[in-house]
Amino acid sequence: MRSRRRALAAAVSAVALLAGCSTAVTGTPTAEGYAGDADADFAKLLQECTAVPDDKIAETVQADGVYQYFFGAVCMWDGSGPAGAVDVTFAWFETNSLGREKTLSQEIGYAVEDVSVAGATAFLSRRPGDAASCGITAAYSGTITWWVQYRSGAGDPCAAATRLAELTLQRNQ
Repeated sequence: MRSRRRALAAAVSAVALLAGCSTAVTGTPTAEGYAGDADADFAKLLQECTAVPDDKIAETVQADGVYQYFFGAVCMWDGSGPAGAVDVTFAWFETNSLGREKTLSQEIGYAVEDVSVAGATAFLSRRPGDAASCGITAAYSGTITWWVQYRSGAGDPCAAATRLAELTLQRNQ
């Protein structure tokens, strides 16, 4: 008799639990925070790599031309010219903060210097003992970062990175 009561109680509990947890959901599933048209959201996917045209990048880093070899959240080019071989990297993180980037740069031992570029708060960063490379990170709809490295050490990487940031911010205002 006890085993029947237990089985009945278990069955009633299971039915009540299942009935209480079932819900019919109507509509179209979307990601949390989504408020737009899917086709429109992806129409500009990877266009951050065109924030500055390749010919302007080449001119800025004193290269005869640049070749973009990586597309994604980070865009990468290499080139060569009077200043020798040069590597250029661009990143645009729309939900990032300048403070977070600065802290990360300091934590990995980079020297940082507060600057302003095209009216935006920014900082330059350099690897210790590496005068041939320099990056600039600026606050803009998250953060943008340009990093320039002259493999021969012949160019001014901070001036080039700063100019690329200026071109990006002026074009996207």
